[in-house]
Amino acid sequence: MKIKLLLLVAIICSTIHSAEAQLPLPTRTIGGTQFYYHEVKKEETVYSIAKKLGISEASITKYNPGAAMDLKSGQYLFFPVADFANGNNKVAQQTANSGSTAATGMETTSTHTVEKGETLYGIAKTYDIAIDDIIKLNPEANGGIKEGQTLKIPQNKKVPEVSDDTKISRESEVANDTTVIYVTIRPGDTLFSTAKRYNTSIDKLMELNPGISPQNFKSGEVIRIRPNYYTTFKAEKETTEFHTYKIQRGDTYFSIARKFNVNVEDLKAANPDMKKPKRGKTLYVPIKRTATVLVDPASSNVLKEQLSDNDSPIIQEIYDSVHVFNNDSNINVALLLPFMLDRERQSKQAKLFTEFYKGFLLAVDTVRQMHGNKSINVFAYDTRDSKSCVDSILSLPALAKMDIIFTPDDSEQIELIAKYGTEKKIAVINSFSLKNDEYNDFTTLFQVNTPQIYLQAKMLDFFDSTFRDHEVIFINMPSEPEKEMVGELKAHLSAKDIKYSTIDIANTLNADSLSNRLVSGRRYVLIPTSSSRSILHRSINAIKSVKLNRYDVNLCMFGYPEWTTYIAEFGNDFNQVDTYMYSRFFAQHDNKSIHDFDNKFHRWYGEYMIYAAPKFGLLGYDTGCYFLKLFMRDKDYNKNFKFNGLQNSFDFDRVSNWSGFINKTVYFIHFTVFNNIETYTK
Repeated sequence: MKIKLLLLVAIICSTIHSAEAQLPLPTRTIGGTQFYYHEVKKEETVYSIAKKLGISEASITKYNPGAAMDLKSGQYLFFPVADFANGNNKVAQQTANSGSTAATGMETTSTHTVEKGETLYGIAKTYDIAIDDIIKLNPEANGGIKEGQTLKIPQNKKVPEVSDDTKISRESEVANDTTVIYVTIRPGDTLFSTAKRYNTSIDKLMELNPGISPQNFKSGEVIRIRPNYYTTFKAEKETTEFHTYKIQRGDTYFSIARKFNVNVEDLKAANPDMKKPKRGKTLYVPIKRTATVLVDPASSNVLKEQLSDNDSPIIQEIYDSVHVFNNDSNINVALLLPFMLDRERQSKQAKLFTEFYKGFLLAVDTVRQMHGNKSINVFAYDTRDSKSCVDSILSLPALAKMDIIFTPDDSEQIELIAKYGTEKKIAVINSFSLKNDEYNDFTTLFQVNTPQIYLQAKMLDFFDSTFRDHEVIFINMPSEPEKEMVGELKAHLSAKDIKYSTIDIANTLNADSLSNRLVSGRRYVLIPTSSSRSILHRSINAIKSVKLNRYDVNLCMFGYPEWTTYIAEFGNDFNQVDTYMYSRFFAQHDNKSIHDFDNKFHRWYGEYMIYAAPKFGLLGYDTGCYFLKLFMRDKDYNKNFKFNGLQNSFDFDRVSNWSGFINKTVYFIHFTVFNNIETYTK
């Protein structure tokens, strides 16, 4: 008995092809599935049959793989009717016709709804276009933008690089049009319908938009799409394979059906011109089995129901293949920091980075005690504050196995590491740099320090809610540079038609001059225009005097992040004048938890932390606790959570669905007249 696999794998899906009509062929129902069939004539070829039927050669070999290698006269070719009904099947002829499907009538603009804290610069950076391009479509934006405003965004024709390292479990990839466009999700859209609309695949859509998940695909969100670019993925489906069997002496349909465990009627239907088996003839045997098949975004109706549901297991499997990067049960962390161990004496900056590392190791100890289900492996590398040294470290095979990499504070080195992290699917943590916006370009980069524009937006929100019924008086010393925040606040007040006044001081603020400005029964907030110690020294005594003697007015003061470093010197003064300030971090030194950490740090290392703002030991501890706990839960960056540490708190979010993460947490500190300190995080 000779058995060989031949002809047909009747996969209930379709590869992207150009639209074709129903086939001019007879049909047979085999195993509950209806097929067109064609008997190969003498001297027919795959090419001539394709031309005769009006389909592509790829269609023939797709459903009849044996035909590509061995096409014989009398052989039958089968085609599932469902895949050719109503133009459902789209064959590979589209390769010669690229862009004619979903790209036709494609949007030339998308829309962007301005969120709090966003600027034209930031929006232009997000969409990788020029500010002038936005203003051309939105002339009103030239005078500024505001929260809730809708902007038209021109489509950018730039094509981002695609590294082979970013392709997850590829079986077959087609790229006919690599233009990236921006699309607003419509009500009722699903991952499947959106992918099908633009002739792309679900996993490619998720790759380009790491902020999108099956549970977070909402109308109004803007996503990136690369039309006509898709990847097939694997799915389990029931298939019918046709085997050939050379009929032996004594064979009957019944005996052959029993031998192959198939239905007699299906066996007869597969051989319509053979009333009974004849010795030496070839019989087609339809055998059903469950197989792993390749599915694409234009899958047939059999899979459509499963793919249309964002919560379906198949969609979740696709999401996991894109977002769960390392299945290793261990957590591997690399700290690439300028320890400067090659120098005879460490600078203070190098000592601070060493202290950060020590704080991180204390976090490892804490997390291990709380979550003992995974091992934590820590690797420390001295970057020597050199880009070439960072490049050499990244070339080490061990780095590709990391789950987390902490960067130094140099912008060029951060960019180098962030690019590596995005290619290798590794979380990259920028804990130090304040003026860095690489998070717009690299999807796995976490910016720990809240960017300035978001810091200011949160500050303005807090100011509106806390001082809504206060009159604002700025205290200005011309010799001191005005804080950028002051200009933002003045513009904000003017936009709301809120009046403010200014007191200029040459040497020191005069208490009587200040008191004469105040009207009985009113509320006032005083704001020095500089964050320097000098302006505090020259004004604080007068403010305290007025606060003590003018019980008929409500007086308080509002200040800056830098003031958190003046607490040892001005703490009592801040309490007496009812002072508010804001900051990216804050450690209340009489807090028991911080006191306990100080003691533990001293026990471990025989020294206390260096006085700095922020304290690097606490920064290493807080960031370590957060990211290690995050990876203990799940190696999926989208499942981050809010975290309040000893000095730093984290609430990470993506700027866009294709960006990295920024921390949006801001501390607001209130030194009350009751001689205590209240803190809020927003």
